[in-house]
Amino acid sequence: MVAFFALKRVRITRGKAVAYDELFHRGVNIIRGENSSGKSTISDFIFYGLGGEFDRWKDAARNCSAVRMEIETEQSTITVQRSVGTKQEPILVFYGSLEDSLTKGIDDWQKVPIRRSSGGTELSFTQVLFRAAGIPEAPNVGNSNITMHQILRLLYADQQTPPGKLFRFESFDTREIRETVGQLLIGVNGYELYEGLIRLRALKNDFADKDRLYKAAIMSLPNAEGLTSIAVLERRLAELSAEKIRIGSEIRNVDALVGEDQSKQFVIERQHMRRRLQKLTSDLRDREQQLVDLDDEQTELRQFVEHLEQQLTALSAAEDLSTKLGSIEFQYCPACLKPLDDTDAQHCIVCNEVVDEEKTRSRYFELRVDNELQIRESRQLLASKAAEVDKLNNETRAFRREYSSGIAEFSSRYDVSNSPRESFLAERYKLLGSLEREAAYMEELRATLQRIDELSAERARLNDDIVALEARIKRLTALSTARVAKAMNLVSLIGKRILKKDLQREDTFENPATFTVNFGDDAMLVDGKMNFAESSNVVLKNTSIVSLLLAACFDADFWHPKFLLMDNIEDKGMEQDRSHNYQNLLIEESANAKFPHQIIFTTSMLDPKLEGSGLTVGPKYTRDNKTLAEI
Repeated sequence: MVAFFALKRVRITRGKAVAYDELFHRGVNIIRGENSSGKSTISDFIFYGLGGEFDRWKDAARNCSAVRMEIETEQSTITVQRSVGTKQEPILVFYGSLEDSLTKGIDDWQKVPIRRSSGGTELSFTQVLFRAAGIPEAPNVGNSNITMHQILRLLYADQQTPPGKLFRFESFDTREIRETVGQLLIGVNGYELYEGLIRLRALKNDFADKDRLYKAAIMSLPNAEGLTSIAVLERRLAELSAEKIRIGSEIRNVDALVGEDQSKQFVIERQHMRRRLQKLTSDLRDREQQLVDLDDEQTELRQFVEHLEQQLTALSAAEDLSTKLGSIEFQYCPACLKPLDDTDAQHCIVCNEVVDEEKTRSRYFELRVDNELQIRESRQLLASKAAEVDKLNNETRAFRREYSSGIAEFSSRYDVSNSPRESFLAERYKLLGSLEREAAYMEELRATLQRIDELSAERARLNDDIVALEARIKRLTALSTARVAKAMNLVSLIGKRILKKDLQREDTFENPATFTVNFGDDAMLVDGKMNFAESSNVVLKNTSIVSLLLAACFDADFWHPKFLLMDNIEDKGMEQDRSHNYQNLLIEESANAKFPHQIIFTTSMLDPKLEGSGLTVGPKYTRDNKTLAEI
């Protein structure tokens, strides 16, 4: 199926009165007339009726009430009506001809929004026209959908857009939108590829979340060996259950289990526990005293090291001062200012003693080395004391835990219990509580392990999905690259052919080596250049969008609807001969096209030979006979 739509009839009303009603045909359609006769107003109405988001109405257009258009599509003929209003004004759709729609009531029309609703429960106008014309739906950034408005930016060349821009100007525009629109029109399956990329990003985010939760759950597991599988936990829980049953049985049979022998054993164990606690108390006190002594020793060592470092600094300063004083030449005594006799360099100029500089430097060096050695040895001793403190701290903490546990055990067994029976019960109940806590912990651990197994399975599934989707995206990317190359090569060949047929006004156009259309950059280049004289920029702009349409007329894989609306064919000071040449060039290219298409352009300087050619739409408009009839 070849994508296609074309206008068959355009009717503009002002209330019940008809202000404009003309038939259109396939191929080239020419709306001609003087400047300011309303040709651009008809172009705006066509753009608006096809779903363009437009509200910059001229006075004459603002006074109209609605535009109704009959559209021929690949699938059928539909009629649309849109009231003159805001950019988001909805559209009424009638499935039939415009003539038939004139006798139908509101119940025979379907009201559709310009854009898809947030819930997605009703079709938008874009979806209706895309399906009728054979254009697939393609998403753009933000997972919203490309609309007819966005498509029309490459199908409608208006006078307000600078000629150096490929797309119709829009205040909010992004490279991603332009790329998606362009690739859709040249037949790239951007929908499937883009959807795959969106899906891949979601899968990777989901995998990252599951991986983070998996690693956090792994980190929460105990380091104890054997507690990392549900099977091991099940066995341990069974053991705990059996142990609780056994202890419960002992509690119920306490009188049979506790006799005279247990009473004697109770006294022996209490004495043994008391001696053990006394020993723990003594050992703990000894270690705490050792810690105090070691702390004092460390303080003294730190003070000594500080003193040595200060002494070393003073020694360096003294040596520096000695060197500087030795280089001063005194002519007068610094005390009485009496002139001094000349002395040689080997004697002190003050006391006349023999000066041995080498001996002095050696002495200073000896003192400095000795000082540094003492500092190093003191620091080593400090490190040794610190290690000893760490070891002693660990031992002290262990003794404190043992002492605390012993005190708790002694209190529960002997302070509260006045008999072997009470001690027996207290010990069993304590053990039973301990088993209950361990069982509860094991249940929590089992839930964690189950969650880890679930997360591991989800990670594996997500990873398989990611690998499969990446392979699919790679294939789609390769196909997309090949499709882009084929389509743009055809556009380039047609563009160069058209430029060569232009009048010789631009040297680069006469025999171009390259012709490039760049959707993302919103640019057109000839031999790498993109800025020419204004009239040549108009020719280049029109050649670019015409080349896209004509390429679609020869390659069925294009999704371009083969419709073009041009309201700028002679914009920016175009000379008459050049405009006439381009008009005939369009007609020639259209006649040679393979597939059905429609080109509508406006002109104020029609080639006289085209009058009566059957290509014109309506009369020649003037300021006295404008496109919108005065009613």
